[in-house]
Order: sequence, then structure tokens, then C-alpha cells
Amino acid sequence: MHDIRIVTGKQIMPDCTVSLRLAGYQPQAGWEKGEALFHELERMLRITIQPKAAFAMATHTKLGRVLYVVLTLGASVQRKSDAYFTAHEYTKGMLFDAMADSCLFAFEEQLHPLLEAFCREHGVGITKRYESGMNEDMALQQDAATAVEAERTLGVTCTVDDMLLPVKSMSIAYALSEQTDSFATAHDCQSCTKRDCPMREKETYALCRAGIRVSEQLQSQQVPLFFPCGGAGSCGKCRIRVIRGTLDVTAEDERIFTPEELRQGWRLACRAIPKEEIEIVVPVSQEHEFVAVGQQNHHNAVYPESQNYGLAIDIGTTTIAVSLVDRESGQAIQTVTAVNSQRRYGADVISRIQAANDGQLSALQQCVRQDIQQLFQQLWTAYPLAKATVHHAVVAANTTMLHLLMGWDCRGLGAWPFHPYSLGGQTYEWRDVFGTTDCEGTVMLLPGISTYVGADITAGIWQCAMHRQSGLTLLLDLGTNGEMAIGNQHGFLTASTAAGPALEGGNLTWGTGSVPGAICHVSIQHRQAHVQTIQGASPCGICGSGVIDTMAGLVQQQLVDEKGRLCEPYFTQGFPLASTINHQRIVLTQQDIRNIQLAKSAVRAGLEVLIHQAGATYDTIDHVYLAGGFGLYLRPEQAGQIGLLPQELIAKTSAVGNTSLQGATAAVCHSQVLPAMKTIVSHAQDIVLSNHKAFQDMYIQYMDF
Repeated sequence: MHDIRIVTGKQIMPDCTVSLRLAGYQPQAGWEKGEALFHELERMLRITIQPKAAFAMATHTKLGRVLYVVLTLGASVQRKSDAYFTAHEYTKGMLFDAMADSCLFAFEEQLHPLLEAFCREHGVGITKRYESGMNEDMALQQDAATAVEAERTLGVTCTVDDMLLPVKSMSIAYALSEQTDSFATAHDCQSCTKRDCPMREKETYALCRAGIRVSEQLQSQQVPLFFPCGGAGSCGKCRIRVIRGTLDVTAEDERIFTPEELRQGWRLACRAIPKEEIEIVVPVSQEHEFVAVGQQNHHNAVYPESQNYGLAIDIGTTTIAVSLVDRESGQAIQTVTAVNSQRRYGADVISRIQAANDGQLSALQQCVRQDIQQLFQQLWTAYPLAKATVHHAVVAANTTMLHLLMGWDCRGLGAWPFHPYSLGGQTYEWRDVFGTTDCEGTVMLLPGISTYVGADITAGIWQCAMHRQSGLTLLLDLGTNGEMAIGNQHGFLTASTAAGPALEGGNLTWGTGSVPGAICHVSIQHRQAHVQTIQGASPCGICGSGVIDTMAGLVQQQLVDEKGRLCEPYFTQGFPLASTINHQRIVLTQQDIRNIQLAKSAVRAGLEVLIHQAGATYDTIDHVYLAGGFGLYLRPEQAGQIGLLPQELIAKTSAVGNTSLQGATAAVCHSQVLPAMKTIVSHAQDIVLSNHKAFQDMYIQYMDF
């Protein structure tokens, strides 16, 4: 008898998002009711399923040597499902069926480590996954059932029509080879022929000509693919897959992709130059679903039909937010947000300055203007009577974003000594700022402090009333730049440190922005990660707050040493956090941790220099304000655990949200705000950290955890 292994599933749980999508629920319609019904049915399903699997190696006439697997949840599941339909409880029956399918997916994922171990015993690897009805014909069911003796081992039979009974059963065949380092066990949506599957990832098809870099062609075709590293081939975010033609493998491709992924045609768009016309698939980015931080005080705002309105605009490196403001009451009626599409030219301001100086200034300006116009249109659609009364807008932005909005020369921003074209503080005609005449009015640009401490920090100081306090307070805005200010009514010291995008997930292997499905909170117990995602969606990556939580957990559990080195097997494989809807493992790698170390040590060293230059100590600082979207979700105690913030300041720290937008809103309504901000600027002194030896010394010191 050949080697047949039999496995019983342990703690198989249905996934809520997967189940609802399989059952046809849409986020815009009935999702909350679906979630309630899911939780009602969950206990019944858990006590009904009897997960069991069998697997064995055999030879397939077309595929060669394969590993056959048959999984089943048992007959009781189908009986319970039939009972719902017999009782005319069709909604319950459909969702119960979908939940059972979700359990089959989870069971298969649970089997993967066992299948890999089995293959290692036999000195083989897995190169491809085949499933009947998707990328192989239905006869595969009979072959699999025969190979594992399914009726004897599992109580599963195969009909003359190649259907498995009980119904909640499935078969898989994994192609085997002597490539012992390859274990391509996950379902690959891109190669699946089932195009109408509700679980299928969104994608875009594109034709690319020979001789022109793929990234440039995608940008010209308006394909939403982003390049956080500015096209250096280091972040691995611009993934495309060749489906017709060939593309050479670059050194950057070899570093980012596994051998199996390279064989499947995965490449980096920013490094790819075709030698012939090719057709590619681009997974559609979820960046358009960014959950940006807007106003937090307009949920009870009233919308009068005839009023005096204005617009407050916050242009961040990552996101843009626009608020419709009632200038009489000072209320923000509605806020709309979007990703800053300049991200396709790089995630940080340095990349965009370089792109502007390399001839892309007009394109960058067009990006931000189009983003803002689209947000305006959202507001006009929701509040059509407001448009005619808008005659004034206020913009808060960091200095680089201000230059790119206005189309100002950026050559003075990139190197010491810095010479910005302007730091703002002026008022312009609507057309000169936004490039349109859809409104007749003026636009005020709030004043910044220096090249890398912009009007967003000025607005934050004003919004937190730091300029009116006698005691010392500290403002920290953590993003692609770590901008900070310390002071009181007598003046401020400010600084900025190039933290890079790691703390926002930007240049991490599985890093993502604040999109639905981004892992935002993590706890680690007994080497197992327990995650929460934005909006409870299926995991798709990890954002900034999740990064900090993960690092804190790794430090607490002693899975990483003080130098940032992961213990094995995580040093080699990365620390697993969750799986995507397509069973890809989301991990934090050793290289990711290195990038996090560089970012957190830059922020902490800058903070320490600023405190020292102010003649302050932890004891003399009354309060610390964390501004921006990252700060809003950050857990200060976790930041203290990894040394991002001093432990002595944790109890004094609070999140204050988007103070840049809040300050702009105040400036829309009150004429005295702009003079007050100009006074703040005139009493602020910027510290250039790169000129301080202490910064370099502390930068090395705070690399440790």
C-alpha cells in the first residue's frame, strides 16, 4: 500500500469577510446585517463540521508526479444546509454554505505546513496547484479520490459526473519537482480561469511596447500603480505579471520575488524594459480606499441651504483631505479624503523633489490638482447649493507639497543650504492655485517655518494652543518625515528628520497605507500573532500602527534581540502575521525590521536633540501631542516599548488627529488666525539635525531595541 496520510482539522474557523463575499454581500448594501447573521450561524457551523483530509503521491497522465489531497467537512454540514432551505430560510442557507466554503479554504491553509513536511520527506518541492473546475478538468476529482482511497479514509465518494460527496469536499493536485526549495501551495488568482469569482482580486490588463520602461508606460496610461521608492527597485510595490511575451529578470526582481514567482512572470515595473510588445496584468491598488484622517467633530453638523461656506484643504505627502466649512458657525459640514496620487513618483518628499527637478514638476502639479478637483466634485455632488457660496479656501501643506501644488521651482529644496521659493503665508486667486475657475474666490496658503517644517506644523502648533501655554509642550507629527516642535508662549524650536516611509508601512515587504484590510493592531502571544484590520476586512498588508505593535510584541516576547535580529526560523522566513484572502502569508522580514530601526532611531535621535537644544528635560515637558493619521492610531506604550518615544513621556502623550486640517478650518472662519500663525513662525527657530554631531551619535545609539 502506498503512503497515505490522514489528518483531522483543528479549530477550523470561517472568515467573516470571505463568507460574506462568497454569499454575494456588498459592502454598500446589507453588509452589517450579513455580519450579524454570520455570528448567529457561526456556533452552529463549528459544532457541525467534521474536517478531515487525506493526501498521497501518485502519477497523473498529464501533470506527471503529483501530490493529491482530498478534504471534507463531513456529511452533517450538508444536512444542516439542506434543512435551512427546506424551511425556506434561504438567506441562512446561502450564508451557511458560504461559511462552509470558507472553512474549506482555512482547512487547506492549515494543511500547508504538513504538505511541505511530507514533500521534504520525499525530497521534492511543489511547483503549482491544480484544482478541478478552475485550472484543471473535473476528472481530477476521480483521480484524487482514487489516489487517497477517499471512501475508505474519509467516507468521500466520487460520482460518475466527477462530483465529490459529501458536497462540502474538495480535491487538489500539487505538481511535484526536484526543486526542493519551491512550495507553491497557495491558490493563484492570476492564473485561475474563474474570472467571475467573488474572491478574485481586482486587476488591470495593459499592453506595453518594446524599448520603453514599463513604469513609464503605465503612468502614461493612467494605470494606478504606485512607486514608493521612486522607481529604485527597492520597495517591491510595483509588481506586474507578464501574461504574453517575455521580460528579462533583473537583479531587483531576483531579490524581491521567489523563483516560483519569477517563473509565473512576476516582475517590477520600475525596472522592466521590454524587448518586444508584451501584455501584463497589474493588480489594482487599494490605495484609492485610503482611510485618511479628516475632521473629527462634524458628525452632528447641520447643513443650512443658504450660507457662507469655505474650504479647508490639507495636502499631505500620503493623503489629501478637504472640508466644507460653514464660516458662520465654524463647523466642518463634511470632509472628503483621497490618496495623494503623486505617490506614483515616490512615497517621500525627497523622491518627489528629485522627480520635479528631473522634469516631472508639471506632472506632479497636475496630479495634486486633479486629486483636489475630484474631492471638490464629491462635495458639490453632496451639497450642490454650497458651491455658489464658496469664495475662500485655505491650504495647509508641508513645504514640498506647497511647491508642487503651485508649480514652484524645487531646486532649492533638495540640498543644503536650502532655499525654498516660498514658505507660504500669501493669498492667491483661485485659478492660480487650482488651475480652474469653477469658483470665484481667493486661496490662502498657511505659512511654514522652514524647508522641512511646513505649514502643517504651524497649523498644529496653533490648533493645540501651544503658543498660548506657559509650560513646555511638544508636537510630534510622524509620517514619511518626522516633524517636531517644542516650546511655549515665548517661542519654538522645530526640527525634521527623514524617517522614510517605514513607520507608515511604505517600504516594507507587506507594507501598505491605511486601506481596508491593513493590519492596524497586533498582539503576539506564544509566538502567534493576533491581528485587527481596518474595517475588519481580510488582511492585505500592514500599516504604521500595526508595524509598531508587531515590533513591540517581538521585543516583549524576546523573538528579536536588542540589535534587531529575529530568532530562527523567523530570521530566514520572516515573522508570520496573517494570510491574505488568496492564502499568501503576510510576514515581517529581517530587512523590514532593519528599515524600521533606521526610521525609529532617526525620530528618537531628532527628538532628543530638540529637547536638549530647548534646555528641557522629560520632567519639564507638560504634554506631548501626536498629530496626523499615524499618531491617531499609534499606541504610545507600544512606541515606548521599542524606543520610538521615551518611556518617561508616555503618560503625557495623547493623539490629536489631523491638526493641520483643523488649523486650516479655523483660518477659513477667523481672520485673526493667519496673523497668529505668522507670529508663531516669526518666533520659531529651525534646527538642522544633520549639522549636529549629537544627532549622529544618538542615531546609532537608538538603533537598539
